[in-house]
Amino acid sequence: MNSEDQRANWDLKYEQGLTSLTQPDPFFISAYEQVVDQSFPNAGEALDLACGLGRHALWLASRNWRVTAVDLSDVAIGNLNKAALTLDLNLDLLVGDAAEYKFEPTRFDVIVLFYHLDRNLFPKMVSALKPGGLLICKMSLKWESDGRLPTVSATPLGRNELPLLVPELHVLYQEERPVRSRGVVEFIGRKLGGVA
Repeated sequence: MNSEDQRANWDLKYEQGLTSLTQPDPFFISAYEQVVDQSFPNAGEALDLACGLGRHALWLASRNWRVTAVDLSDVAIGNLNKAALTLDLNLDLLVGDAAEYKFEPTRFDVIVLFYHLDRNLFPKMVSALKPGGLLICKMSLKWESDGRLPTVSATPLGRNELPLLVPELHVLYQEERPVRSRGVVEFIGRKLGGVA
C-alpha cells in the first residue's frame, strides 16, 4: 500500500471513530510514572511519532512537555488540534509520513512510538534523542505459539528483535507476551551519556 492509500485508509478510520485510541495506553502511563518522571522532573521536549489521535501527546503536553506530534492522517491531526485547543494545550502538529520526518540530532528527551513499525526509523530516533533520552515503544510482534502472523503489520517484529534495532540504547524495560492472535512488545530504552 503506497503512502496516499495509507493516508486515505487512516483518514477513513479516524473519521469513523477509533475512540479506543483516545486514552493513553496503560504501559505508557506506567513508563512515565516509573522512569520518565524521575528522569525529567521538569518535563522537556518529546516527539510522538505516528501519533494517531494524539493520546500520548496530549497527556505529555498536559504535564508541561513541549510536544511535537506527527501523523500521516490529516483527520487525526485535525482532531488532535481540536482536542489541544479545547484543553488549552500547545502542540507542534505535523501531517506527514513518519519515514519522511526530518529528525534533528539530539533534540528530544523522550520519543514515543506505538504500533508503527518501520525498521528504518530506529537509527533516526536514536540519533534524535539527547544523551539520557528515552524511547518508549510498543509494537506487535510475531508470536510463534500458533504459527500465525499478526494482522496489524505485514512484517512484524520477531521475538527479541527490538533491542537489536537500537543497540545504542540501554534497555531499561522489555516485555514480550501473547495478546489475542499476536504478540506485543513493550520497551523502554535510554540513550547512553546522560541521566543515570
